[in-house]
Amino acid sequence: MVLAALVVAHPGAVSAQDDVSGGAETEVVEEIIVTADKRSAKSVQDLAGSITAFDANKIEQLDALDFDDFIVQVPGTNFLNDGGPGRGNEVASIRGLSAVADNTIGVVAAYLDGAPHFGNSYRLFDIGEVGVLRGPQGTLWGSQSIGGLIYFRSARPDTESFAANMQGDLYRSSNDSGLSQRYSGMVNLPMVEDKFAVRLAGHIIDETGYIQNIRTGTKGINDVQETAWRISALLEATDAVTVTAIYHGNDLETDAPNYFLVGSGGLNVDQPSDTGRTTQQYDLFNLIVDANLGWGTLNYTGSTYANKGHYTDFTDDTGALQLFDTVIDEDANTHELRLSSTGDGAFQWLVGFYSDDYDDFFESTDFTLTGFNDQSPAEGVRSGGLINRSENAFFGEFSYDFTDRLRVLLGGRWFDWEVDNREVFLIGGGDFGFVTNGIASDDDFFYKVLGEYRFSDDVMVYASRSEGFRYGGFNTFVGEALFGISEEFYEFGPDTLVSYEGGVKASLLDRKMTLNASAYLLDWQEVQAVVQSDTAGAFGQGFFTTNAPDLEGHGLELEIVTQDLIAPDVYASLSYGMTENEFQDDAQLFPGTRVTINKGDELRRTVRNTWALDIGYDFDLGTIARGYARANYWHKDSASSAGFNGNDGDVTIPAQDVVNISAGAIWDEVQFKLYVDNVTDETPWMNVFSGNPVGLPGSDQAVRANTIRPRTVGLEATYYFGM
Repeated sequence: MVLAALVVAHPGAVSAQDDVSGGAETEVVEEIIVTADKRSAKSVQDLAGSITAFDANKIEQLDALDFDDFIVQVPGTNFLNDGGPGRGNEVASIRGLSAVADNTIGVVAAYLDGAPHFGNSYRLFDIGEVGVLRGPQGTLWGSQSIGGLIYFRSARPDTESFAANMQGDLYRSSNDSGLSQRYSGMVNLPMVEDKFAVRLAGHIIDETGYIQNIRTGTKGINDVQETAWRISALLEATDAVTVTAIYHGNDLETDAPNYFLVGSGGLNVDQPSDTGRTTQQYDLFNLIVDANLGWGTLNYTGSTYANKGHYTDFTDDTGALQLFDTVIDEDANTHELRLSSTGDGAFQWLVGFYSDDYDDFFESTDFTLTGFNDQSPAEGVRSGGLINRSENAFFGEFSYDFTDRLRVLLGGRWFDWEVDNREVFLIGGGDFGFVTNGIASDDDFFYKVLGEYRFSDDVMVYASRSEGFRYGGFNTFVGEALFGISEEFYEFGPDTLVSYEGGVKASLLDRKMTLNASAYLLDWQEVQAVVQSDTAGAFGQGFFTTNAPDLEGHGLELEIVTQDLIAPDVYASLSYGMTENEFQDDAQLFPGTRVTINKGDELRRTVRNTWALDIGYDFDLGTIARGYARANYWHKDSASSAGFNGNDGDVTIPAQDVVNISAGAIWDEVQFKLYVDNVTDETPWMNVFSGNPVGLPGSDQAVRANTIRPRTVGLEATYYFGM
């Protein structure tokens, strides 16, 4: 669904960014052009939906390198860290919705140049467009978009002119172990004028850690080394046919853990070893073909993805030295073929076919060691296997302009999905007799209705109904003897979400202000929830996923952006989101235990109020340069990890407030920027892991938490060639 909150085309319009030579100043809020409707490039203000967009200028203004740098500027959003190895896996939460089951896929889809699979912890470089679509996007984008969608579009080759830049970034953080470095660059090479061009881009990051191992006395054990690159080629084969090929490569190495011990007096862990190496090496190839048929446009977008990952972790929590070793091997092939109308007629349409086939192999083994150099450790539990998820779909959208002001859009998607699960559970290298071996599948049809009315070129109101869905799946660890879990919980079903929304989008005061607002109602059906068994098996109490009662939610969102309104050369943007939700029925999700959900309970980790403020001032430095100063602030309300009798316990997650500032100067070819991120050195909890207080039942004490990087001071220099 094209949801409605606001399309805050944050003013990438600041004149110092739009014209590095210190040229003409901007007096209106610049509209950001996006490709979110899969048809043509449009201003976000012309799309009837909740989209917050960032172009290259805005990404630079926010000093955005990581996912969390921009997502906090989007109303009604939050971000979590799933506690994965190294940097962890950053997970978006939109409108209070997040993945609430440990073995389910997320509720916010992510795409890179049309590919739905591209590794974890993606860092930005040479990105031309980032869009955050709030609300279910199932009609156009398919599975995993219950909460919304984040898409990244890399900067494309230009067949007309040469361009290049080089950037260096040196920074230090509180509690780190030394200087961090990041180097990036881009070169655009027109090989045949107006016909063929190649664009090369990449970055190298050597980032020191900020977590201290208090047992060994070593600082900065969670360091990161990353090399990422992109090779793009664009061929204007004819006046009507364009072919774009993009190759993404990534080589990431980190040291785990990326969490700290709550109550340790700082960002500390107590580990037997400083080493917990994590690697990620992936290759992603995209092929995009656009053909103008005169009466319509034919588009093919395909991708091939392969990732090999490996991580290790040492622990002695049980009194014995143990090594946990996990291997990951992912492969995916995705294809989408679309045909859409062209021209300015009252009737517009789009139809398409989508296919995604994703293999996820993982194997996790724990070993008991006599020492770190043990060459033949005793194997304990080994689990894992291959999960294949596939989806095939036909989709379409049709709109009709009844008048110059009134448009109605109808959309639909028929799809079938299948999860083929082949997992095993071994002890001591031997088959323990338990194998998860099953296939879950289904098909369904979703539809969307959207109406928009334009009072003028600058004011639009709209209302919509849309849907999203998520695959079902299997629980690996079930069985009365092993985990105290009945085999009736072997499989869990899909869940779906229906959203109703109304909004307004307006450009006011001679377009020096955009004001976008929306209100929505959500109906999340058969919510996938993680539950803990109250009956212990041979391996204690097990965790499993099942379907909970329906959840209903509602909320409001607001975005206001101004340029040269408060004062000349000053821009400011404010975003605010409020969301609430509650379960509609009591539920005893595990027979014979206490009630695990009560009617009126809220989804765990729901942040009720979020807001962010971004403000900047541009000014002349003599006659040959421009200077700028910027600040942004974001706030998240307190939340709770309680819910579903799950393994997060009942832990209060404190409110979060973070401030970032930067200042710099731009000449014809050179830019310098000094920045301070997390100015007040806050430690917001991005995720929390609970434990059992000594002698007490339950898991209601925060033991470990993930956080953002501490206060960071950096100096960044950029040189532009061919300006």
